[in-house]
Amino acid sequence: MRSFYFIASKKGVTRAAKAQGVTQPTVSAALKRLEESLGQTLVQRGQREFELTAAGQTLFSEVEKMFEASLRAEEKLKALHSGLVGTVQIQVVTGARSAVFNEILRLMHQRHPAVVLELQIASSHTILHNVASGSVSFGLCLMLRPLSRLTCQLLLRARYGVFCGAEHPLFGRSDVTLDEVRDLPFIAFSCDAEGRAPEPMIALRDGTGLGRNISGTSGDFVEVCRMIAAGIGIGVLPVHAVQRELRDETLWQIDLPGPDLRADLYFIADPARHATHAERAFLDIATEVLQSVGPEET
Repeated sequence: MRSFYFIASKKGVTRAAKAQGVTQPTVSAALKRLEESLGQTLVQRGQREFELTAAGQTLFSEVEKMFEASLRAEEKLKALHSGLVGTVQIQVVTGARSAVFNEILRLMHQRHPAVVLELQIASSHTILHNVASGSVSFGLCLMLRPLSRLTCQLLLRARYGVFCGAEHPLFGRSDVTLDEVRDLPFIAFSCDAEGRAPEPMIALRDGTGLGRNISGTSGDFVEVCRMIAAGIGIGVLPVHAVQRELRDETLWQIDLPGPDLRADLYFIADPARHATHAERAFLDIATEVLQSVGPEET
């Protein structure tokens, strides 16, 4: 019913998905289940213009009343309850390990334990798009520079390196040259392979030509580390995030001449977003922490 309310009020499945912060297939599946349970077609399909059927219009007139009433009831209950409730969605680039962000999460839960924190993993490109479009509340992503359209607060200045696994021929060597690694199999994050590489990979490719022979990809930091450690290829990782692997000697950092690989991790929000009480509280805490401790250097 909730998905149908957004489909009808936003006049489309795609807009409904963006309004709810979910994927289009999720909304389409919800609509299909609702139609099957009612035995009625609610939305005309196969037309350029969005249109509700007679059954859809009848249902929407009732659902709209129910949904608006539930919103009013929710606000009244919040006023009666001393604690803040709600959900805050945050999309985070994979492998983003930050003590400052951990502190933001800790304080949010400490002060508002009834608020649900929903963390989702996505590429920096996707996070920027989703925050700018209003699909999600906040994001942690890698950027070359802040964007004027968004509120961008620096969390972390991270150093990146090129790594190989214990079974790789280059493991333990300190005399590796660029010519030796330029054409080696490479493990990439999925966004690299899709042409949306983060800044460290852009600098690496422009400066050395590395990373063209891709032998494995994943959108997950842990899986990229797994493939590098397994010897499938070399890859670029944030140095501070793999200290345990370096101590355990499952990874080796290859010292290469070339550009200093760095990237900035930002906490981003849309200042034009109509924030909920929970989202406003989270943003206030994030700003408080960042102003008190400042960004991390690694």
